[in-house]
Amino acid sequence: MADKDREKWDTRYQNTIGQRVPSTVLTTHISQAPLGRALDIACGNGRNSIALAKHGFTVDAVDISKVATRNLAALGLGINVTCLDIDEWHIPENSYELIVNARFLDRRLFPLIEKGLKPGGILIFESFTGGKNEKFCLTDNELLYAFPSLHVIYYEEKAIEDPEKFEKSVTLVAMKNK
Repeated sequence: MADKDREKWDTRYQNTIGQRVPSTVLTTHISQAPLGRALDIACGNGRNSIALAKHGFTVDAVDISKVATRNLAALGLGINVTCLDIDEWHIPENSYELIVNARFLDRRLFPLIEKGLKPGGILIFESFTGGKNEKFCLTDNELLYAFPSLHVIYYEEKAIEDPEKFEKSVTLVAMKNK
C-alpha cells in the first residue's frame, strides 16, 4: 500500500508544485506556540514547513512523496525533511513546541501527537468531514474530542463553498497543559 500511495503522491507533485501559501489557521495561530521545534506531518510541498522555518522554528517535515520531500529539501531552508511511510512512523514523545497536521488524517497518530507535544506546546490540525471515503474524513465534532488531554483554544467546522469532495472543513488549535 505504501508504494501505491508514494506513487500517487509522487505523480501529483511531479505534475504540479501545488499552492505555496501556508494554511490560514497556521499563520493566524503560529504566534501562540513557543519558538522551538515544529513538526509538519504529511508536509507535501512544504507550504507550512516553509512558513514555520521563516518564523524561526526548527522544522521536521515528513511526507511519503520522494518528489515533494526532495523539492522541499532543495530549497535550502534548513528544514529537516524526511521521506517515510507515516503508517509505520512514531512521533518522539515531548519533542515539539508545535505540531501541524493539515489536510491529512490518520487517527492512529492522535495519541502520538498528544505525547509528541512538549508541555505548553500547540497543535494546529485541519481536516474535512463528509467525504466519500470515511477513512479519510472526520465525523461532525470528532476532532473536538480527539485530543482529550489538550486544552482547545480554537475550533471551527464550516461548510465548504464547493462541496464536490467534502462537506465541511474542520480546524482545531489546542495546547498541551504545562
